Amino acid sequence: MKRLFVFYSILIFVGAALVTRLAYIQLLSQKYIFSAFNISIKQEIIIPERGYIFDRNDKLLVYNQPIYELTVIPIYVDENLDVEGFCQVIGIDRDTFDENLAKAHAYSKYLPSVFLSYISKEKFALIQEKPHRYKGFDVVKRSLRDYKVQSAANILGYIGEIGPEQIKKESDYYQIGDFAGWAGVEKSYEKVLRGEKGIKYWMRDRKGRIIDAYNNGKNDVKVVRGDDIYLTIDWELQNYAERLMYKKKGGVVTIDPKNGEILTLVSSPILDPNLFVGKDRSKAIFKLLEDTINNPLFDRTTQGLYPPGSPFKVLTELAGLQMGVVDTSTSFTCQHGFRYGTRKINCHCSTYGRPIGIETAVALSCNNYFAQVYKRMIEKYPKDPAKSLDEWNEIIKSFGLGDYLDNDLATGYKGRIPSGTYYNKKYGPKRWNALTIISNSIGQGEVDITPIQLANMTAAIANRGFFYTPHIVKTISDPKYTRAKYTKVAPSYFEPVIRGMEKVFLIGTGRSSKAPNISMAGKTGTAQNFAKINGKTVALADHSIFVLFAPVEDPQIAIAVMIENGGFGARWAGPIASLIAEKHITKTVQRTKLQQRMMTSGLQGVYDHITRLKRVNVINPSDEDKK
Repeated sequence: MKRLFVFYSILIFVGAALVTRLAYIQLLSQKYIFSAFNISIKQEIIIPERGYIFDRNDKLLVYNQPIYELTVIPIYVDENLDVEGFCQVIGIDRDTFDENLAKAHAYSKYLPSVFLSYISKEKFALIQEKPHRYKGFDVVKRSLRDYKVQSAANILGYIGEIGPEQIKKESDYYQIGDFAGWAGVEKSYEKVLRGEKGIKYWMRDRKGRIIDAYNNGKNDVKVVRGDDIYLTIDWELQNYAERLMYKKKGGVVTIDPKNGEILTLVSSPILDPNLFVGKDRSKAIFKLLEDTINNPLFDRTTQGLYPPGSPFKVLTELAGLQMGVVDTSTSFTCQHGFRYGTRKINCHCSTYGRPIGIETAVALSCNNYFAQVYKRMIEKYPKDPAKSLDEWNEIIKSFGLGDYLDNDLATGYKGRIPSGTYYNKKYGPKRWNALTIISNSIGQGEVDITPIQLANMTAAIANRGFFYTPHIVKTISDPKYTRAKYTKVAPSYFEPVIRGMEKVFLIGTGRSSKAPNISMAGKTGTAQNFAKINGKTVALADHSIFVLFAPVEDPQIAIAVMIENGGFGARWAGPIASLIAEKHITKTVQRTKLQQRMMTSGLQGVYDHITRLKRVNVINPSDEDKK
């Protein structure tokens, strides 16, 4: 009886072990599932063709060219594979083979991953000729981006191989070796451009040769090509603005005020997107990252933070009118600047001893006038400057400053419009007043904005109090972009300010930039630029700034130009802005000598001097450019 019990116990134990093993093989083990499937069925992933990118006038900017990649599923690689012969076919050595196979194995034994990129058509033909010799390996056709232009990488972007984080985030679509947008439109519209992968199933014989479609193709998943995208960019105007930025660093942004469409987005130094295509792309990216002097990968139009300088004075006046501390008849007498205690903000408006009003103050850029307006605003609530500043802050931010524009661009910084809380933290409550922060009145101090925000501010002024969120894709119906956003300034306050901006070209600081037969409203700017040298804060060459919109009566374009270390606004930024406006509105340029000067003259000497200082570690770049 005891022996019978032992026998039955052993029998039950063995039976349970066999059942458990069988269940594991059938239900849990991927190895046998994959092996059984792979013997008779081949799964072919079809990579969709990426959508093309066009400009607003249907000019093709980005398309595709076919490339081939060799993929591998490590578990299916034949143990008897002629490795040396295989390496000779695909053009690699044994060490590379072992390294690439190890990487694939580390990713997954059962899932396909890229073994070798950029396979030529000739090598593709050799592998496809006798696929049964190379079990576990397969060739996948992909699309390589082909950029028909040699600039605007900040707009178009580029694609690159995805990393583990993105695979984890979208594991239902991406696998190792897949490509996705890394910057620009390629990144922000990745899901539109990429399309949807397809799957084809094939029946194989015992030697691995394809004999027919599996189940007559009923299980196949159809590939969906990526959608084409039409940008708001006018490529002819974009290219023209790029040529005007010859040997100049900075940004040029132009917007159609009627709808927020971005017409140009020039970040200089200009970057060629073709550098990010092909086998040598990693070397190119590394080289660009090493260039910490020019920062070519840094989009100055959306990421560059600059003091706006004198163009900000227009908002100072509009905020003063809205807060009721001045009116259209208010005037101030300039004494060559604004004095406060033992300090002084100098002024070069040439109206010494004479009272001037709003239009002349804007035209001649009188520092004293706008400092007085700002002082009145911050003293609106005498016992609570923080409350006054917060009211000013809300008005300024309603123009799209000091916050992300929430647009469809891949990059962007929100800038800074200081609040009462900001200064309470910096100085302590009741330990600061209007004179402490008076530099904000003229676009210096703690005010920082990006060129795209400056252009959007100009569009809001052109529209007399509203703007549309700037965007880069034309075929867009999202209410976020089609619905107007209104500022906190009453429409009636804009007219006297705009008349002053018109006089900038008649009697003011922009006289030399006036275009023939076009009514323009603009504002020059010269923003101070500081750096630390040997422990001391000193001023480097100022930034040259200019904003304008035209025609005044029916605005078609709003422009902001920022030239790093360019000096007076009328020297570089003014001519560039007015030439772009003339080109856009009239489709031609009469001021050919001015155009030629902008396209052949630059600031390389200034930049070389700054570079020499940086290389000997006497300048702190973060203090110099506020980036």
